[in-house]
Amino acid sequence: MKIIRSFLFVPAANERLLQSALDKTSDAVILDLEDGTHPSLRAQARECLAESIARVKASDKIAAVRINGDWLTTVVDLQAAVVRGLDLLVLPKVEHPRDVQIIDQMVTDLENRGDLPPRHIRFLLQIESAQALPRLHEIASASSRTMGMMLGSEDYSLDCGSLPTPDALLYPSMAVLTAARAARIQPIGFLASIADLGSVDAFRQVLERARTLGFRGAVIVHPKFLDAVNKAYTPSPEALAQAQRIVTDFEAALARGEGAIKVEGVMVDKPVYRRALDLIAQA
Repeated sequence: MKIIRSFLFVPAANERLLQSALDKTSDAVILDLEDGTHPSLRAQARECLAESIARVKASDKIAAVRINGDWLTTVVDLQAAVVRGLDLLVLPKVEHPRDVQIIDQMVTDLENRGDLPPRHIRFLLQIESAQALPRLHEIASASSRTMGMMLGSEDYSLDCGSLPTPDALLYPSMAVLTAARAARIQPIGFLASIADLGSVDAFRQVLERARTLGFRGAVIVHPKFLDAVNKAYTPSPEALAQAQRIVTDFEAALARGEGAIKVEGVMVDKPVYRRALDLIAQA
């Protein structure tokens, strides 16, 4: 699975921040029609959305739009967002698989009406309430458009009456990760508040923990963290070289009828071999 390492939120009505984002190193730019745009500015944001998407694509980035979660606004947002060039829709506050399925059908209808490439637009799902947790596996597999799923740390914590601390976020984050992995989609996120704009060095440690736990990629609101995110999810030359040695030596061992070997003092069996293959594929 090819991962998207970094997603940068940009308020959809903010020209200055959009122009700045085009020069940054994010893999994807999310034009935010939801919390990042004041309700009084949403009509204006929708009017310029097609042009903004085209500018994101011209900067060689993945063009994404976060829509609103209430159904009446969802429909209006989709009519503005589903245009040529859009790659990804971020669906907030998903609580049931039917939420995803209904939006899937609406996007299909809009693609057909606009003569757009069928099923090109993918979904990134945001889990932001306790009510969604028992249905995570069904939500993650509800649509073939879904490429990833993440926990919305602030809204989830608000719903649960907690603060978005690593302890409070551990269980829901791992539940989201497990459901995403089971559905073979990208688990995105980290065990910290997305609104906590601490130091880059401290955030590197947060990213290292997330990567070790199995997350792949991060959504951020400040561009100062982009390089740290991209580095965390880009295999280093040393890691790639080690992975290639593991693959080469293990495949040779399999040909000899051996199921486990040592490579540079490390026991290598099939799971370790497959992990090395995954690392090479990510690169």
